[in-house]
Amino acid sequence: MDAIITGEGDGIVGLSIIDNNDVEHLIEINNSGNITGHQQDGYPDKAANRTPGENEHVEQARRFAKYYVYRERGYETLPRVDRPEYIDAVRRAIETLSLTEFEQFFGETHQQLKSHTESSVSRPVDLPVGVPDPDAVLYKQDIYLGADLSKEAIADQAATVADAHGLDLETDFESEVQPLADLSKATVDRWEEFAADLVGTVDHDLDPEFDLRHGAVSGLHIAYPQDGSLVTERADGPLTRDSDATLELLPVDHGSLEEFSAYLAHHLRCQVRDCYLEMGLLPPEKFRVLGMGKFISARRYNKYDMYPRFHAVDVDIQQIF
Repeated sequence: MDAIITGEGDGIVGLSIIDNNDVEHLIEINNSGNITGHQQDGYPDKAANRTPGENEHVEQARRFAKYYVYRERGYETLPRVDRPEYIDAVRRAIETLSLTEFEQFFGETHQQLKSHTESSVSRPVDLPVGVPDPDAVLYKQDIYLGADLSKEAIADQAATVADAHGLDLETDFESEVQPLADLSKATVDRWEEFAADLVGTVDHDLDPEFDLRHGAVSGLHIAYPQDGSLVTERADGPLTRDSDATLELLPVDHGSLEEFSAYLAHHLRCQVRDCYLEMGLLPPEKFRVLGMGKFISARRYNKYDMYPRFHAVDVDIQQIF
């Protein structure tokens, strides 16, 4: 895959993308990530007239276009959960947690997974009534990185963003902490917008001061098959902004809490791998691993011959990369 920006104006970026079949795609994308134009002459114009593999090459070009514009221009052209840099930042944040800290964030998730294989372990979250098979579920959990605003490395940056939202960090941090219920909705909304914008200023190169100790995780969302589709019952989220990564976990016991921590780090490494592969790119060497990452990626690996079965554990990795 290769790309160049051919033009830009009125919030639209034009690109020339060369896919892995050497087919050129002329794509226009706005700064919100919507593709406003796409022309190519290597495949049939209508998706219904293309082979499944041809359709996937077209989708790879579109995904790569969004990522390329995000990287080169910093526009929010794709969610953070689909940006390899953000996912890897979450992986590194998890690896820095002590076992006690890890349990505070993911102890309930660990217990939920263990309840599928050990009858003596209670299930923290009840399964939805519509689940056809208790083991035919997919657990999802959103992860939000945060920042210690007292750190000098981001103090000036935080103050600038706060000022834009009409907030005074120095005054607010010196005052007595108020219960959330005592704050007006407008004040709460301003603080949430400030937090989202502060993380956004880091762009794709996440500052190492952003970690999970000052972040948050959601409850467990539960996805399950129903009438030929996958439905999801979502838990409450701690923040209104987009998460930085989302765990996607099958109901499998991964052993001790320490082993589960190692598994989550590997799972997120596999998600980074999936982000690159679905754009038609070879992942950086440290992400050339086998295992379950994104659920939708695993389905694509099963469906398209163009992808080896990266999610399988019985594949010879030397024959893939």
